[in-house]
Amino acid sequence: MLKRGKNELKIVAFFVMLIVVVVILAVIVFSPPSQSSTFSFEDGMQDWGTSGPDLEIGEETLNWSIERSVEISTDGDASLKFYLDNMNDAGKIWIERRFDVNSDQEYRVKIEFDFATTDFGSVNLWRIIAGASHKSPETADDLMSSYRDSTGNGHDSDVGYQWLTKEYEFSASSSSQGELVVFVGVWGTWETPRTYFIDNLTVTLTG
Repeated sequence: MLKRGKNELKIVAFFVMLIVVVVILAVIVFSPPSQSSTFSFEDGMQDWGTSGPDLEIGEETLNWSIERSVEISTDGDASLKFYLDNMNDAGKIWIERRFDVNSDQEYRVKIEFDFATTDFGSVNLWRIIAGASHKSPETADDLMSSYRDSTGNGHDSDVGYQWLTKEYEFSASSSSQGELVVFVGVWGTWETPRTYFIDNLTVTLTG
């Protein structure tokens, strides 16, 4: 009788292990595929382009730039420096990059990056832009779902540049040509010049 009980326990344990293995294999097989890319800008812009709307005041173009810089960084020696003299109180600038994916498919997009800002307090702060689309944004309306939190560093007084970790996750659909455009930048919501830095940018796409 005792021997029979031990045999039954062995059989139960075997089936439990078998079920665990089957579940693990199912998770591996049926989990949606994902691709992740990290950019530290040590070797230039790494295929990120620059763009932005609302950069005119009268017949003049606002002074703005996005370029690789070695002034401050979190990963390696370089980062991207965003500068905008926002004299029209409406400028928006960003970097954008095309990713090859499956056509006409919805993706879960996760964007993570380090963001350096001197903005303090709770007034006159700008907004961060982070989004993805089947095509490059061209107007402020194209960005409506991509305006994120403020550029404030959480301090009540000027303590200089502070690095913050930013993370955003959302859904976006690819184009019929199998492209998904990811973009990250800032929206100038106050009439003043500002400079920010972005480094250690990771984009994860899960289909």
